[in-house]
Amino acid sequence: MSQNAHVKGFTDIVAAMESAAPAREARLAARTRLRESPRVLLLTSGLGCGHVRAAEAVAHAVRRLAPDAIVQLLDFWTLMNPGVAAGIQQKYLELVLQHPDLYARLHGLDERSWRRVIENDIPPPPEVIELIELLTRNGDSGRGSLSSVFEWALGPYPTDLLLYPTARAALPTSSSERAGNNVALLRLALLKWAFLRLQGRMEQRLQDFGPHVVVATQMVPAALVSALKRGSRRWRRLPLVGVLTDFGAHDYWSQPGIDRYCVPHASIAGPPLATDARVATRRIAVTGVPLMPGFETVPDRDEARHALGLAPVDERPVVLVHGGGLGLGLDDVVAPLAQRLRRCHLVVMAGRNDDARRRVQALATAVPVARDDGERAHVQVHGWTDRMERYLAAADFVIGKSGGLTVAEVLACGRPLLVARTLQGQESFNVRFLERHGVGHFVGDDGDLPAAAQAWLDDRSALHAMQRRAYAIGRRDGAVQVAQETLGLLARRAGAHGDTTWSLT
Repeated sequence: MSQNAHVKGFTDIVAAMESAAPAREARLAARTRLRESPRVLLLTSGLGCGHVRAAEAVAHAVRRLAPDAIVQLLDFWTLMNPGVAAGIQQKYLELVLQHPDLYARLHGLDERSWRRVIENDIPPPPEVIELIELLTRNGDSGRGSLSSVFEWALGPYPTDLLLYPTARAALPTSSSERAGNNVALLRLALLKWAFLRLQGRMEQRLQDFGPHVVVATQMVPAALVSALKRGSRRWRRLPLVGVLTDFGAHDYWSQPGIDRYCVPHASIAGPPLATDARVATRRIAVTGVPLMPGFETVPDRDEARHALGLAPVDERPVVLVHGGGLGLGLDDVVAPLAQRLRRCHLVVMAGRNDDARRRVQALATAVPVARDDGERAHVQVHGWTDRMERYLAAADFVIGKSGGLTVAEVLACGRPLLVARTLQGQESFNVRFLERHGVGHFVGDDGDLPAAAQAWLDDRSALHAMQRRAYAIGRRDGAVQVAQETLGLLARRAGAHGDTTWSLT
């Protein structure tokens, strides 16, 4: 197919999407004739898998709607040297797993506080000071073997390997040093320096790729682009779409440079993203969370169980333990379930965590497949899969962490979620959403998880009612909806400025 044919095909798609828009916008879009393929930059964060999977789902949908589109994914962490990035990611996991109270307090800081800290308007609050101390605490910074050190030193941004430990050394360590008046200024300078450094690298990536529209599935890279739009005429007209993957909006998402928000549910279409109904109508689209194509048509439960070698529906229920992409905390969850659940398949998904998969597999091997009375749960352990919709469809309900993408996938398949652990912060949004709609609840460390799971297994009528509510509230078309919003915004912006090309120059 010729380039002109590609362009005409994309223009027709845009025109169809614009049919419901105001007449003036539709006419402007219809007059827009594109001389080059649309260039779409997707920003994400590779810490965990949810934000990345959401970005990949949007990429699939954009390519489907606009086959000539040039799509690029950019991981926020590639803006740092890989050695330093690994060290900070390790500290982040330490924060959420070992310091949950600090993580919750940091998450509670609103966007205005973060911006004022970075712009030197206010000193860093205690939570930020504690965070900087954690990040700069002596440690291995994620570095392992000698070959890894050389690999990182030869990688991008090698000066980070010097500046990161220098920043750590510059911070006071004794209580008397921390009491000085200059400490807050030093920490503030460190925070601002890091943000501006990342902002400059983001601008270089924008210059290299030359996007016509940017889509961010994580709030930090969205904030970097928003800051560039505020500070430079070059980027002011660059359309920026923010895609929320949690069922609540952190205040840091409230960025003046974001032109369109795509949110999972109508309950999020308000503050802090919009101040009133008029602004909400213009800036917010309720699209659902973007999921991979397999979730658009959920497999039949019997078909899914047959494909996975599980018993038919009427013989033995299936409980799916979802560890997320990182497979965190599975050992503590699976052991009591395997020992106490009766007459069910216990299917455990360990994600990309091979160590966790091996440990749980050893645990499953140690637990007899069946007692003489045939009541003991049958345990299966699996690693990462690109067909998660099949496993979810085969299950009666899911036990796992309350990550945004996990919640969206579980609901898309019509399954309730029993939350075994949560990282607080944004995941608390997701727990409240589940409980508010009667499709799951949080057990907590002090609760009896096996008893809660067995209660769901024993009350089949209540379980079926939760499944129906889950399917009704779940969205399976989020990726296509986000792609339509993105391409529609791009067409409207080009038409409104009289452009005849996707180029911003």
